[in-house]
Amino acid sequence: IVQGLPFAAMGQNIFDAEWDEPSEDFKPYEFFKRGGVKVAVIGQAFPYMPIANPGWMFPEYSFGIRDAHMQEMVDEVRGMGAELVVCLSHNGFDVDKKMAANVTGLDVILSGHTHDALPEPVLVGETIIVASGSNGKFVSRVDLDVRDGKMMGFRHKLIPIFSDVIAPDAEVAEAIDAERAPYLDRLEEVIGRTDDTSLLYRRGNFNGTWDDLICNA
Repeated sequence: IVQGLPFAAMGQNIFDAEWDEPSEDFKPYEFFKRGGVKVAVIGQAFPYMPIANPGWMFPEYSFGIRDAHMQEMVDEVRGMGAELVVCLSHNGFDVDKKMAANVTGLDVILSGHTHDALPEPVLVGETIIVASGSNGKFVSRVDLDVRDGKMMGFRHKLIPIFSDVIAPDAEVAEAIDAERAPYLDRLEEVIGRTDDTSLLYRRGNFNGTWDDLICNA
């Protein structure tokens, strides 16, 4: 599947489970040229796969945060002329903050997994962490000022996506409807109602009313 993808599948922390060496199935990083700047993007897969998913689904791989190997990759791409180093991460926001403190040379971490939508990036040392929410609710735009291989400044905008005013892609909508069709009765079954003043939501790392409902149940 990975070989047939039309985009890069990266994971510097995906190792061969038998030999404890970086897996040959996933590149650790890719280079891109944007605005005349050589950008290295390093992939960081979800580090706790064996805890969150059945191990039989990926017996050939091991994961983990692997800060030391991340540092090696940052140093490697810098040595290859990267003027900007971006980490595309599925660590989760708290783990990304810790990684930013432990690894030098990362300019930007695009943080995923915990579904946090932050109006402004969080600065840890000289690394900015951008968290754009989940489920297509937001898109982050980040404009970076890079000079002589150093990030001198940035501008960021968290842009909300209003799904009720955007026409869905017909092909994607058809595919989703086809997947949902066999289970539609159960998916549309009403099992409870909140009062008119209550809104149920979940915000990843931050408290949400859905978390309170589960804890109080």
